Amino acid sequence: MKILIATIFPLPGGGIWSFVSNLHDGLVAKGHSVDIICSNSTNTQVLNLLKGNTIELLPFRPMVERKLKKSIPRLIEDPWVYHAEVNRYLFERGLAEHDLSQYDLIHCQDVLSAVSISRMKPAHTPMVTSIHGFLSGAIFHQIKATNPGRSDGDIWSSFVLQYYARLEKIGYDSSTTLHTSSRWMRGILLNQYSVPSYKIMTFNYGVPIEQFPAYPGKRPSGKCTIVAISRLVYLKGLHHLLESLEMLSPSLEWECQILGEGEMQEKLVAQARQLGIESKVSFLGNRNDVVQILQKADVLVIPSLQENQPFAVIEAQMMGVPVISSNAGGLPEMVDHQGTGLIVEKGNSLQLSNALDLIIRHPAERDRMGQQAWKQSREKWGLPSLIENAEAFYQSAMNLNT
Repeated sequence: MKILIATIFPLPGGGIWSFVSNLHDGLVAKGHSVDIICSNSTNTQVLNLLKGNTIELLPFRPMVERKLKKSIPRLIEDPWVYHAEVNRYLFERGLAEHDLSQYDLIHCQDVLSAVSISRMKPAHTPMVTSIHGFLSGAIFHQIKATNPGRSDGDIWSSFVLQYYARLEKIGYDSSTTLHTSSRWMRGILLNQYSVPSYKIMTFNYGVPIEQFPAYPGKRPSGKCTIVAISRLVYLKGLHHLLESLEMLSPSLEWECQILGEGEMQEKLVAQARQLGIESKVSFLGNRNDVVQILQKADVLVIPSLQENQPFAVIEAQMMGVPVISSNAGGLPEMVDHQGTGLIVEKGNSLQLSNALDLIIRHPAERDRMGQQAWKQSREKWGLPSLIENAEAFYQSAMNLNT
């Protein structure tokens, strides 16, 4: 089968890349032919990532902006919506230079690319979409971060949220079938967007187990190393992590390493300084040695306010590291409370601090959880299961499209 994997987002990088790269490698190993199309980081090019083909978009931008301003003048009032529409139409223009008829199936990685490709692909070509997160929910939290006094109802009824919800609906409806990795996301599709259950297939992400070392055994006692891996944005709840760290007893020995970059970095650094914990908290930026860092970690913390199935949890469990997570989204489906880690209420800094206190004070308990996480990860996150499920997913779409 000749398959196109497509996303409007830049690759490589981020959780989507972890999924796409593993999926690509597994499909190619099974004899499939796979291309990957994406945007670059500035949305000025559409790239065929593996073949090196580049389509320049800047020459088309004046035309796209002129048409949008003329046909939908209200878009200019909201910069988020305006730039999203400009980038979406530019992505479509780039796709027009690529022969989509050569593929047996197109696998989109986001609703924006699904909307664009549905308008460009041949009618007989099935298009499936992996839903890696709740886009409208993420936008809600971004707005909430900059407008904390604004009511939730007012944000949800705003033009920008209505726009993204409508875009999601179009993307879901135009896809032959949809993939979710969590029951949480499946529930949103069923209950909030009225997607028929026969269109949805739910299966886990997967990673090549052989790339991870054997169980490392007990961590050395002493200072507890706490690691957080995420984009530095409000949605990820890192401000709650810093609050929880400040609540810990001064007698406890710990250090916290935060990996990632994002718009809240300066605020988080300032918050750590104001809380008096800056000497114990390190902001390490984006790293290519995540596995090596996790080898020395005692616990991974995911304090997100919304989350689907983050690869950071998968990687930590493959390394035998227990996870403290919030109860947001699909996280409770990944972490077995008191088995492979601890689950706390999202946004509750006190609960998170109490969970950290337990992990720091009881190294034998965190070793037990880490060993259990390592064992379960081998059964839950293997790449062969992902590829087997993906092939069944594709076949289902082919059957529905006939």
